[in-house]
Amino acid sequence: MKTLALVTRGMPHPEDETLRRLELADEYPRITLFQDRLNADIVDDRYLKNIPVVRQAAYRLLPDFAASVLEAYHLRSKYDAIISWSESLGIPFALLLKLTNVRVPHVALFSWISPSKKARLLKIAHSHIDRLILMNRVQEDFAVNTLGIPTSKVVLIKYAVDQKFWRPMHRETEMICSPGREMRDHEILLEALKGLDIRCHVTASTVRDMPDLALSVDGAAHPTLTVGRLSFTELRSLYARSRFVVVPLHATDSDQGTTVILEAMSMGKAVICSRTEGQVELIEEGKTGIFVPPGDARALREAIQFLWSHPEEAERMGHEGRERIEQFHTLEGFFSKFRNVVEEAIDEHQG
Repeated sequence: MKTLALVTRGMPHPEDETLRRLELADEYPRITLFQDRLNADIVDDRYLKNIPVVRQAAYRLLPDFAASVLEAYHLRSKYDAIISWSESLGIPFALLLKLTNVRVPHVALFSWISPSKKARLLKIAHSHIDRLILMNRVQEDFAVNTLGIPTSKVVLIKYAVDQKFWRPMHRETEMICSPGREMRDHEILLEALKGLDIRCHVTASTVRDMPDLALSVDGAAHPTLTVGRLSFTELRSLYARSRFVVVPLHATDSDQGTTVILEAMSMGKAVICSRTEGQVELIEEGKTGIFVPPGDARALREAIQFLWSHPEEAERMGHEGRERIEQFHTLEGFFSKFRNVVEEAIDEHQG
């Protein structure tokens, strides 16, 4: 089986040889496992720099997503299946297949399909998606019951994390942390932390620019709060030194915060998270973490104070979280299921 994967461009990673060396040295999560398990070529910035000059020139006139979609369409006959790893790529690719009346095995992995524009386009395009992989029951229900996508095409696979890289490390826990950027309610976090003698580091992402959060931090009101980007190994060290992890979210039906929650649980850390419509499956109240209402600074503050003053509870929840990761969310298990889905799509096209 040979596959071609469409991924979001502009996410910088080291060259393949360097990346594999860093993974072996335990300095980078194992992102090449996807390529290996799915025997995949990845359409990213490096890939498009090595195509014929004529196509490169044409693609420079187009948005990134359009260049990736057209390249996959051009190469479709050379691969057993096309995998699209986001709505911004998978929906246009499916629409292009439909407009040209072309059929190829197409497996799409989406995370948030309920926004109205995406939903309208997906309702038209799903006829040219052979398998739609979702990782959230809220989105699965929307796909089947609102968009009318046949249940035979919709597959629910639990999110995964590199449980070998993000693993428990015994460190003194003298602080807490709040990584992540998407849909984060940092204002509520700042309000909840005001006046608390608890060190906290906030980082927007390991690979994206920080928002102007630092500008809104009042040094007098938040003397124990720090803000800054971190590498993967630095973030892992931050998790290890944190007694628990805080994920404050705006109200949404997406599952924003999932990456941080899984990394924290994999590191053996309890999680305090806003109970949004979309983020209800990973954390079990009282067992692996604590939910608080979105936008409620008082409830968030009380949860932070409780776990900080009850380290044995935080440790117990963290231990339970790590067990859940090993049982349901390993990287190897995820890609094994993913490969089975792709093989099913290929088999259907081969009759």
